[in-house]
Amino acid sequence: MRGHTRHSHNSVRQDHKRASQKGASVTRSHPGKLLDGLKRFNGAVLRTAALSVALRMAGRRSAGPLARMGRTPPQANPVSNSRRFPALHRSNAAGAFAAAVSVANTFQRTLIPRSTSDQAIVTGGTMTLTYLAASLAHDVLETGLSLMLFSGRKREIDDDLVRRISLTGDAFGVVSGLLLQRLSPQERDEPVRNAAVRTAGFFLASGSAAGLASGLTEEVQRSINTRLGREPKLGRLPVAVLGGVCLAAGVNHWRRRREAAAGVDFSVADVAGPRAIGLGAGIGVGLLALIQGSQFMSRMLGRALDRALPGDEKVWRPMSALISLGAVGALGYALWYRATTRIEEGTSKIEAAFDTPPESSLVSGGPGSQVTFESMGREGRRHTRTVLPASVIANIMGEPAKDPIRVFVGLDSAPSREERIRLAIHEMERTGAFGRNLIIVASPTGTGYVNYVATESAEYFTRGDCATVTVQYSKRPSPVSLDRVWLGRKQFRMLLAAIRRKLYQMAPEERPRVVVFGESLGAHTSQDAFLDAGTQGLQDAGIDRALWLGTPGISKWKQQVWQGHRLDVEPGSVGEFDNFGAIEVLDAEARKSLRYFLLTHGNDGVGHFAPELLIQRPDWLGDPEARPPGVPKSQKWITPTTFIQTLIDMKNAMDVTPGEFVANGHDYRADLAQFVREAYGLRCSDEQMERVEEALRRYETLRQGWMKAHPGLVEAESDTQPEAG
Repeated sequence: MRGHTRHSHNSVRQDHKRASQKGASVTRSHPGKLLDGLKRFNGAVLRTAALSVALRMAGRRSAGPLARMGRTPPQANPVSNSRRFPALHRSNAAGAFAAAVSVANTFQRTLIPRSTSDQAIVTGGTMTLTYLAASLAHDVLETGLSLMLFSGRKREIDDDLVRRISLTGDAFGVVSGLLLQRLSPQERDEPVRNAAVRTAGFFLASGSAAGLASGLTEEVQRSINTRLGREPKLGRLPVAVLGGVCLAAGVNHWRRRREAAAGVDFSVADVAGPRAIGLGAGIGVGLLALIQGSQFMSRMLGRALDRALPGDEKVWRPMSALISLGAVGALGYALWYRATTRIEEGTSKIEAAFDTPPESSLVSGGPGSQVTFESMGREGRRHTRTVLPASVIANIMGEPAKDPIRVFVGLDSAPSREERIRLAIHEMERTGAFGRNLIIVASPTGTGYVNYVATESAEYFTRGDCATVTVQYSKRPSPVSLDRVWLGRKQFRMLLAAIRRKLYQMAPEERPRVVVFGESLGAHTSQDAFLDAGTQGLQDAGIDRALWLGTPGISKWKQQVWQGHRLDVEPGSVGEFDNFGAIEVLDAEARKSLRYFLLTHGNDGVGHFAPELLIQRPDWLGDPEARPPGVPKSQKWITPTTFIQTLIDMKNAMDVTPGEFVANGHDYRADLAQFVREAYGLRCSDEQMERVEEALRRYETLRQGWMKAHPGLVEAESDTQPEAG
């Protein structure tokens, strides 16, 4: 009965539109005839509606409007109003089929082990994106067929005919998608458009294949319904989801065989069994809710646009998927804005553990400083408040030492980037930074954090004869500070230019060496300050050496210098390493030519994550035998699964334990002191190195204990702060 009602209402609405259009032309010359025609038409509409309601209540089908069009209504069997699973639209069924199949590969082993909650995000996110992509692709395909075959005239578009023709279109879509992938094979340093075409071919082929599979199942089901004279019990289930689950079981079996061949230990489970079952049930319910919501939006939007604009309801159905994506994006942006605002407010508050300004005049926020202690933010206050005293350095190194200099200008310390740079230069002049042997220009992470292991190592190795200068560009964690990269890049370039101008005013023999340090997003902002300039840009800026930890995969400068054919990149001057042992195996000449060091662990999701993962297989997932250490040989690139998995790996890579230095994920403390000595060319014996590394661990444990003993935020002054050592 539902199928008949839709056709009857469409016919009446179409008659109404034709009458309205006809009446519009009469209005110009015969207003009286127009009114009479409208009265007759309204009466016909009321009679037809009453007849339709009466026949529906009697359990019969009305074919009046279709008969007047010279067509016979399609035969269908009564559908029980008590069905628990409404029939899916073909595009929705294709999306459900593809989403169900995508589940198996979401459980593949990746860079970092995942918890059950992480697996929920990966599986749910993959299913959602796959569903939306496959259903949208199929909607576009079906709409194109409707327009080509029926010229967009509503009265000639027949659902049954389109449904059968779409099967042929699905087969054509599969072939076309495979052909697009074949014609655009992946190449090294390929343009993004080539990857986009190949990925579009993948989604076209997969969406069409899902539509073909669900469509054939639907046709078989309809045939069974016709022969039995009623709808069987199987028709009450979303057979597209069931078919996808069956295929997913086969894909999962093949995945486990692939991982077993690569040596994966299945005795160590990432996800708890009972919780995984509950997880799957929750994801299934969420997917069905998404399907029903998409169906409802598709119908409402299609009918609304059908009344206002030319074209059939099917023509406007793809808009529902786009509006769904827009609604999700708007909700995500609202949540993101609220969360980042609260984060920024939290980082501006003073902690109980670091609530008093430093006593040293050689750091920002101390006596004589124009940078107020309150404006430095949480990380700035920690950075300057924990500076190493000369006595501690002398005790560890066994040699005389100076008090090191730490300059930190917070985001709130000045209203503009120009004023922040001027304030930083003033602080350097006030503290005597230009008279030190080494100036470390550090680009902080998103929160303003500067790696204290790297800073303290340099202070130990220089016996305090160094100055570290930092200008903050964000107060949020790095993943939610991507919109501030432009500010960090510009400020860093401005800071280096201002320092270079001051050095040019000094005699060459009196100028200190200038080196760069950056970690995570700080590595990205400090590298991209030299975008399109290669290593020559660093040399022109007066940068002697540089050390970057966990460079994000989105760093364009890093991608450029590894292209291998740039004239502005000095051969052998840039090296990327997983651990210090990779440097020790180099010959003396290669080791001596290195000036710019990138320390990136093979299983650090930060170093591998990039938006291109949605459309392109990365180099680190190429030949299994040539992959970086820590990348599973069994891992495959699958869109959008790999994108979401690497995003979760990036989060898990930042899990560190104070005092336990482990070379894993985004934790670079284990051999960081050795890299600082090597990268900056500093003097330190092996015996001194052992004492320094022991002191670094001890001081970190002491600092963490102090923060636990003084939690929260305070207004008044607290006890004396801990001393280093």
